[in-house]
Amino acid sequence: MSQVFKQPLVQFLLGGLALFLLLSFVGTEAEEDDGNIVVTEAALLTFLQFQDKAFDEAQAKALFDALDEQARERLVNEYVRDEIMVREAYSLGIDENDDVIRQRLIQKMDFLFQGFAQALPAPTEAEQRAFYEKYSGRYEQPAVATFTHVFLNARSRPDGQARADAAKVLAQLKSENIPFEEAGRFGDRFFFLRNYVERSEQLIKDHFGPEMTAEIFAAAPDSTWSGPFTSKYGQHLVMLRARTDARQLTFEEAQAQVLDDLLIERRNDVRREAYEERAKNYSVDASALGSN
Repeated sequence: MSQVFKQPLVQFLLGGLALFLLLSFVGTEAEEDDGNIVVTEAALLTFLQFQDKAFDEAQAKALFDALDEQARERLVNEYVRDEIMVREAYSLGIDENDDVIRQRLIQKMDFLFQGFAQALPAPTEAEQRAFYEKYSGRYEQPAVATFTHVFLNARSRPDGQARADAAKVLAQLKSENIPFEEAGRFGDRFFFLRNYVERSEQLIKDHFGPEMTAEIFAAAPDSTWSGPFTSKYGQHLVMLRARTDARQLTFEEAQAQVLDDLLIERRNDVRREAYEERAKNYSVDASALGSN
């Protein structure tokens, strides 16, 4: 991605940026001298691109040419209204020392820079596969488990009583062959869930702590009652119905997410490099701050 700005297409776009800024800002000031608003096709194409947040002049031209008379008139009216409002704001000095306006200008420049990424060819499958290999750790199916549990609250019992009660309840669950669906008849109300169906290892860890989670994922999913297991809340009797270990997604399984991530990275890289190219035109003097 660091070679993006060596591509002829992007170099052309960078040159276009300078011309775009000149026409958009300097040209506008010239038109304001006599109070007239000159509506040109070039101005409307620029206006369309800002509306769509997509800086592709050819696409904007095609859209403009496809407008019927009424749609074109609406576009002109919108442009004129915006132009009048902007000129009036400038005449009142509203733009001076206004951080909100500064932020809006920064956002506009970001939109311009992001437009470069949209002009680049779509990532090839080879590029997507290379990205997948580079960031393979992102594309993992987490371990999941399906289980129910009976909770014995240690906070509402004397010390040690919760574990003793859990042993008695476990014996009852086993002797009566209590099924998964009837676990709610026993124990105390838990702070989170009673039934965990295809829940991720991370969520289970958040609810029960790492030690109990490790015990659950080490147990055999044989749909029998086991325990007691200890969490910071008390004792738990668990029926584990199913468990699936974490696994790496194949490229084909992850391709949609890979493409999204690659486009995001490309957009961020292009925006950063576009800024760095423009920053070369400036020098910074912070000497007035002194030194500590």
